[in-house]
Amino acid sequence: MDIANYSSDSRAIIKIAREVTAEFRHPEIQVEHLLIAVVRQEGTEVESILNQVGKSTVMVAAVTEQYLKDQSSRSKTRENLGISPAVHDVLTQAVDEKAKLFDALVEPEHIFIAIFDPKANLAPYVRDKIDLTKEDIYKAIAESKTVEEIAASVGKAGGDAASSEGKKEISGTLRYCVDMTNQAAAGEFDPMIGREPELQQMIQILLRRRKNSPVLVGGAGVGKSAIVEGFAQAVIDGKTPKVLQDVKVMAVDMGSMVAGAKYKGEFEERFKSLVSEVVKSGGKIVLFIDEIHTIAGAGSMSGGMDAANLIKPALARGQIRLIGATTVEEYTKYLEKDKALDRRFERVKIGEPSVDEAISIAVGVVPKYEEHHKITYDSEAIIGAVKYAKRYLSERNLPDIALDIIDEAASEFSVKREYSRERIPTMETRVTEIEKAFAACQGKDPKKDTEAFDNLYSLYDEFEKNMERLEGFWGHRIEVAGGEL
Repeated sequence: MDIANYSSDSRAIIKIAREVTAEFRHPEIQVEHLLIAVVRQEGTEVESILNQVGKSTVMVAAVTEQYLKDQSSRSKTRENLGISPAVHDVLTQAVDEKAKLFDALVEPEHIFIAIFDPKANLAPYVRDKIDLTKEDIYKAIAESKTVEEIAASVGKAGGDAASSEGKKEISGTLRYCVDMTNQAAAGEFDPMIGREPELQQMIQILLRRRKNSPVLVGGAGVGKSAIVEGFAQAVIDGKTPKVLQDVKVMAVDMGSMVAGAKYKGEFEERFKSLVSEVVKSGGKIVLFIDEIHTIAGAGSMSGGMDAANLIKPALARGQIRLIGATTVEEYTKYLEKDKALDRRFERVKIGEPSVDEAISIAVGVVPKYEEHHKITYDSEAIIGAVKYAKRYLSERNLPDIALDIIDEAASEFSVKREYSRERIPTMETRVTEIEKAFAACQGKDPKKDTEAFDNLYSLYDEFEKNMERLEGFWGHRIEVAGGEL
């Protein structure tokens, strides 16, 4: 463990962990001692993260202390307490978490993430009671840590000699990007099902010395962006070659970059700064531009030089890795006409998946929709959505159109379910009222006892209207669904 990789706060945490271990008279520092030390250290990001996930430092410390009290202790504590192998693993993992978040030094939040890594030897009792996952922590960081802060950290990682002016410039350019690896770590992406050959081809192109920028070309909705998301997830999971394991996949928001560029040359300056910082990263940043055909002429609308010409030199030398995505029509119309630009990209054809492949994709992604809508799909519904989408909506591509149908069906069901849950108790009350009104009319003459019969007719009419509304929602299924709603 190289202590030079740790910030002063992180070093203080290790010192506090020793004190906690001595306090409980335990023979060596365990992960639970380290956790108490992390939440006891004031003025760190850990408290902010816990607030984001609805927990408190007091609760975390109390649960962990309760566990430690039940562990055996010595009558006399050792002066030089050692670090257990489990803690050593956590501190090593913290270095990896630092790299993923592009921070210069290991901070308390990196140790906190490593403690809640599934591989960490944290006591099951503590893990269950605190009820916090690594994904929850990453999501909290993704929501609270702005791109500017991440970018400033990239500047720090480049060396202590970087001036504050240089850091400011980095922040200014990367604020037009979205960190896809951070989103992947937070679990925001749907799983990528299939497409392994296309992903493998894209990775192979990225590993080239020259012409290392792939462009994914395929119809709208076939899953081009999903492949890039799958690549970002593979980076987080460590399933890429070593050269690509510590990269950041940054999606460029061309709309934000062009927006507000009032003066001639302002867009070009922004784009040049972005390219410059990516080159300076030494391959640690992979850019992604969706609808990449927009770079041909994106800046020329303001009378300046277009982005394609600004990026050509870096592409030609292999100094920048850029993943693009566009449709066949747009590629032919814009990029293919520029032979110099076309030559610098390597095309990866993304075809529409077959019906069987689309079904596999839908089955793999459906749990995300089930979690969102709080429902369960049966296999016949998923297969039907794919097959009917292919048969009746052939102008659009799988799997996108099938997933739209699955999403829309669940959304419609949710609306109907809420309506039915509100109406059915009311209708049950109305049935009871109708039965009472009917009993009151037994043996009476409709012409003489008009009030009793008018009440019965009124109740029945209201019930019939509500029944028609429900039947309009559910049709023949109202009778079988009534018991479940």
